[in-house]
This record gives sequence, C-alpha cells and structure tokens, in this order.
Amino acid sequence: MKTVFTSSEIVHVFNEQNQYEGRTSNGSMYFYNNKIYSYGSHYLLAEFLDNNTILINDKGYSATTGKHISLIISATRNRKQFFTTKTDYKIVNQNIKEYLNKLVRARKTKEFYLNEIDSTLKMYFNYLEYTKQKTKFNTYKEHRETLRIANNFYNDFDNLNESVKEANLKASIKAKKEIVQKLKDWKNNKINWFRNKTNLDYLRVNGENIETSQNVKIPIIEAKRILKLIESKNVIGQRIDNRFTITSFNNFLKVGCHNIPLKEINYIKNLI
Repeated sequence: MKTVFTSSEIVHVFNEQNQYEGRTSNGSMYFYNNKIYSYGSHYLLAEFLDNNTILINDKGYSATTGKHISLIISATRNRKQFFTTKTDYKIVNQNIKEYLNKLVRARKTKEFYLNEIDSTLKMYFNYLEYTKQKTKFNTYKEHRETLRIANNFYNDFDNLNESVKEANLKASIKAKKEIVQKLKDWKNNKINWFRNKTNLDYLRVNGENIETSQNVKIPIIEAKRILKLIESKNVIGQRIDNRFTITSFNNFLKVGCHNIPLKEINYIKNLI
C-alpha cells in the first residue's frame, strides 16, 4: 500500500478514507485514520466528525499552512464542511462584532461584510444543530451574545434579506469570472492547480500524465484503461491508479471529490 504522496495527492487520499495513514515525502502533511495534520501534531488541519462530515481548522495559520487549508477544502468539497472560524463560539462572537463594526463604516464593501456575517451565523447555528451542542453552548456568555446579535441582525436590519441576496449574487458572479481566468491559466500551464467553487474539475495532458485541475496526476496508460472501461459502461466501482474509487458516471465522472464533465473526458480522449 502506498503511503507517501505529494501535497496535492494526500488530501484526496485522506478524503477517500480507505487507508489508515499517509504522509508527504517531506512530512509537511500526514494523516492517521480520520485526522490530518499540517507541519506537526500541534496543528490539526482537519478531522472527520463522521463518514460524511469534516471540520477544517482555518484559524491562526501560517502562509505555508494556508496552502494546505486550500487543498483540504477543495479535496473534501463532496463532504459536509464546517470551519473552525465559523464554529468556535469565541471566534464567531469576535468575528461577527468586527464585521458589524466594519459594515457600519464600509461604503464599497458592504456586500462583503453582509455575506460574511450571514454565512458565519448560518454555519455556526447549523454546526450546533448538527453536533447537538445547543444546550451546552447556552452556558457560554459569548454564545448568548451571538444569539442576541443574530436576532437583531436578521430582525431589525432594514431590507436585510434583499441585501444579503444581492451580496451573494455579486459574490457568485465574481467567483465565476475568476474561475474562467484561472482555467485559462491552468490549461496554458501557468499554474499547477486552482480551487474551483463551481465543483467542476478539468483535465489536461502534461508529459506522461493526465492531470486534474486539483493537481492529481495519473499515468496516461492508466487513463487509457479507464477510457476503455467508460466505453464498455463498466466503470462504476473501479479504482483509478489503485488510489481513487469511481462512484458514479452519468454526465460527470465522479471520483472522490472530483466531478469531471463528459466534455473534458472526450477532450482528453481525442488527445491521447
């Protein structure tokens, strides 16, 4: 069983949860069972709360760990994701108050702070519901203050619902424009990977490998084998490079967190 991976690979192997341990060659990331670490046991990068739910630690990170956070977010997007900065009652309380203070003074960035407040509160309360901790959190003064703030925010803020919808729409439009540019740069080999919030993945040929936009690589010979299985309609449950399991194929090939459109598969098929 392979246990040494690149940084881009290890997060996907961890997401599969098919093996007990793995590490990168330099030890910058490693996992045991349901927990993965960044640069040592002092920084728990993420842990599975159950088979389909992950808690990602996105607080107090360095620039190097910041890359690991982006990788694990992308690699586990097929799971239900929670983030420490939006579930820790002290951090949530502090961040919400800071966002509100900045919102009052903001001119061009009001939509950003509205979106942050709304998304933080929604994830926070969803997390409490999901983990059944509402009674426990009621004992914390920061949580009780957050409840009061949320009540005032949603009930007393003029035209809030429309403002939040507008903020979310603008954020979505901006994200789609960014993805178009990143995809172009990636196809031209200017970048190695990019985080894609549309949950679609893309393919390219690079030397002897086929690469995904999440920087997972498989040999061309293995890609040809999978293409034959797709043609024979015998691809569900097959393992790719003995690492990743194909879970479904309709208009998309679903492998772990990857959702690869049929258009991309045909594109690669014509190249190899």
